Amino acid sequence: MSEASTLEQGELQNINSVVGERNARSDNEFGLESIDHFALPTANIELMERFIREVLGGKPYYYAGFDETDRKMGRAKHIFIRVGNVLMQCAEPSDGKMIIRKDDPNSPPHQAFLVSAAALKSNIERLRGLGIPVAGPYRHRGIDVVSAYFQSPEGHKLEICTWEPYEGEALMTGAPGVGVVPWLSLAHDWPNTKR
Repeated sequence: MSEASTLEQGELQNINSVVGERNARSDNEFGLESIDHFALPTANIELMERFIREVLGGKPYYYAGFDETDRKMGRAKHIFIRVGNVLMQCAEPSDGKMIIRKDDPNSPPHQAFLVSAAALKSNIERLRGLGIPVAGPYRHRGIDVVSAYFQSPEGHKLEICTWEPYEGEALMTGAPGVGVVPWLSLAHDWPNTKR
């Protein structure tokens, strides 16, 4: 069923994409091209910065709010770290309240990084070697993506996924006995986890 016919009927229905269609087009009537950056709150900016560098391979890009001039101006501590071609912005909430927490069983919000099929396998092994619990890999019904899920030490939900053909074993999300991502079991205390 095409996008147009689904919208004309006035109700949403399952849409199954054609394998490989994901990257075939990038047109947008308003000129939106891709994600430039996304912002995450953090109660411990130093720990989050270290996690992004050491676990996600992030490269420092822009840090502010750490010197005396910024403090006098009232600038909150915030950082931009490049992961691939996407910037991750992290900032301490001005009211000190975190909306991210380790005991949140919901899937959203989460951020996903694109990897090759080979990189998906190697990253799952690498993360587990760091003592970071990983759920997956999972296949998704009706779409040609395979994903693995994990969290930051504070509970930010993260995904790595591939749209390439994946030869390894992967569970089907939603299948009997598999269910959905077990977010609560992915909580950890990196870098204090046992390796």
